[in-house]
Amino acid sequence: MGKYQLDYKGMQQVERFHEKNSTGKNDKKARVQELLKKAGKKK
Repeated sequence: MGKYQLDYKGMQQVERFHEKNSTGKNDKKARVQELLKKAGKKK
């Protein structure tokens, strides 16, 4: 966690914050494919 030590309640809040603001870990493969397509078009 770095410099700050959070209690259980604080950890839950941080976890919820990251879930809300994440772009989606499951979409990583789709994102990689999309970037490869873009890179292919540029060449």
